[in-house]
Amino acid sequence: MRYCRRLAVELLLAMGLAAIAVAAHAAPKDVAFLVKLGDTLDTRASRPGDNVSAVVISPVSLRGGRLEGTVEEARGGRLRFSFHTLRHAGKTFSLRTQITGVVNSKGDVSRDDLGQVVRIEEGTIVASGKATAIHEGAEIRLAGELP
Repeated sequence: MRYCRRLAVELLLAMGLAAIAVAAHAAPKDVAFLVKLGDTLDTRASRPGDNVSAVVISPVSLRGGRLEGTVEEARGGRLRFSFHTLRHAGKTFSLRTQITGVVNSKGDVSRDDLGQVVRIEEGTIVASGKATAIHEGAEIRLAGELP
């Protein structure tokens, strides 16, 4: 009888540890963000490694959160940046993002702040001209992954 009780306790303990391990390695959560850019980015002045910030508009549960990231590419008509930190409600989260859409600071969809039509290629803003710029206040759509 003692052996059965001990075995049951060990089994329950093992199951509890397994549940904790699964929770610790849960799959990342995909999140669609709409953010307001906090900096002006221009391929004529911005460089890879420059800091970039934004404020979350949606999802509503994260509204007002601050995103921090870096410029990854800024040359010619190509601009790519991503965010790696989210600060919200006194907590800090790591994340990965990729640009999926742009509304320039004047409210024009799929246009940069130089007035050019832009497209998104694998997270990169691409304009047909020799430069592109997205000004502070532009709205950026992002696909993000939170742990």
